[in-house]
Amino acid sequence: MAALCQRGLGRGWRGTGATFTLALFAFLGAGHARAAAEFERLDVSEDSGTYRIQASLFVKAPPEAVLGALLDFEGQRAISPPIREIDVLGTTPDGGTLVRIVSEICIGPFCKDVKQLQAVRLVAPGTIRASVIPGGGDLRSGTTAVEVSAEQGRTRVQMDCTIQPLKKRPSFLPKGWVLNAIRRQARQSAAGLEALALRIASRRSPETGHERDPASSR
Repeated sequence: MAALCQRGLGRGWRGTGATFTLALFAFLGAGHARAAAEFERLDVSEDSGTYRIQASLFVKAPPEAVLGALLDFEGQRAISPPIREIDVLGTTPDGGTLVRIVSEICIGPFCKDVKQLQAVRLVAPGTIRASVIPGGGDLRSGTTAVEVSAEQGRTRVQMDCTIQPLKKRPSFLPKGWVLNAIRRQARQSAAGLEALALRIASRRSPETGHERDPASSR
């Protein structure tokens, strides 16, 4: 779930002092999947430098595979080239996973490496929450809640993400550009989530629901 929500407004744009925003869905960044998840809702807004992304979509993969994809940090990096690094640093006192993410985020000709540190927790069956660790990157604060449920042969994924970057959007970077970039990246990320979930589902044994042992097929 490394890229559920990513946002970087701060230092180091190539050639500028500006920064950029990415809504990362399921910690995914921009995917390269052929399949395309179906959104029923995607709302993106900004209020006084705080961004909120609310989304509801359907993924054509089993719920347990979607949950697995949201928590498969290494798998997310494999299908999302903008994610440069994902490192699991350890666990939190409440049983969460501490994850460091570095992504290359671009808006128009401007690109920036965005760093963040998140605590990711499976708080209930089908529910994942992530919180930004202050001082660990380019975000001042951030929370993400994701709920996964089965619905008519598909999986519904609902996300509510709020993020506050260290610095506000520079005046020369239009608000509409940023919001549109977030929407575009969210759709690409959802496609990547679906691709990874399908890959995980294909490795599971139909009889047991567990991942197949590669040696058993030899």
